[in-house]
Amino acid sequence: MMLTRNTAKLLKVKNRLDPKQSIVGGTRYIKQMIKSVPKEVVGENRLKFALAAYNIGLSHIRDAQSLALEIGLNPNIWSDLKVVLPLLSQKKYYRDLKFGYARGEEPLKYVESIYNYRHILENELNAKHPQK
Repeated sequence: MMLTRNTAKLLKVKNRLDPKQSIVGGTRYIKQMIKSVPKEVVGENRLKFALAAYNIGLSHIRDAQSLALEIGLNPNIWSDLKVVLPLLSQKKYYRDLKFGYARGEEPLKYVESIYNYRHILENELNAKHPQK
C-alpha cells in the first residue's frame, strides 16, 4: 500500500513493509480519505479525490480546490481538479497556497493507474463469468 513512515505510524502499523499490516493500514487510510473528502464532492469524483489525497495528501487536494475556484473551475469535480493539480508544482501558483509546493502530476498518474487496473480486473472477471 506504499504507506510512508509517518502515515504508518499514524495508523498504528508496526511494520509497513509487512504485506498484511500494510493492506490493513492502507485500507483504513483510504476509508479515512473518503470520509475526509468534502461532502460537496459526490459520486465517482469522491473516490478519485480520496485516491489523489491518499497519494499527495488531503491538504494539497484542498489547495487544488481553492485554486480551481480562483481560476473559475469547479472545485468538486475530478475533471477540473485534474487541470489544477499540475499547477501545484509551479511557483507562481504554489507560493500563494496554504500548503505550498506539491508534485501535482503524481496523483493524476496514481488515480489513472488504479482505474486502469480496475478496468483490467473487471474485463477479466467479465471474460470468466460473462453472465455476471
